[in-house]
Amino acid sequence: AADPLKADPLLTESSVAANPFAVHGAKSPVCNVFELSAAEDRIRYEAAWGVGGKTLDGHLPHSSTLGDLGRHIRAQAPNPNSRFYLTLLDSEIPVSPLQVEQPLAELM
Repeated sequence: AADPLKADPLLTESSVAANPFAVHGAKSPVCNVFELSAAEDRIRYEAAWGVGGKTLDGHLPHSSTLGDLGRHIRAQAPNPNSRFYLTLLDSEIPVSPLQVEQPLAELM
């Protein structure tokens, strides 16, 4: 890799391993977050895993990122070690693995 890429914190071995999101073209399951709201001291989410699949829900701190949400969802998934496509609310476009550090609060 080029020197600037080697220095990118999102591309370190540990960051890549922790990133729950699939890259474009990968054969991976889809999870759609259909509810994302601010509760008292946290962010609440509801999601559907797969087509007509399992409903997942939970709460995260207000300081959470898309990566935190993805890891929280992945822990509840049928295969908690797999990467997946995450779509948010009314979007059909999956979250990019490069958005892993985006704050959830920006999406509400």
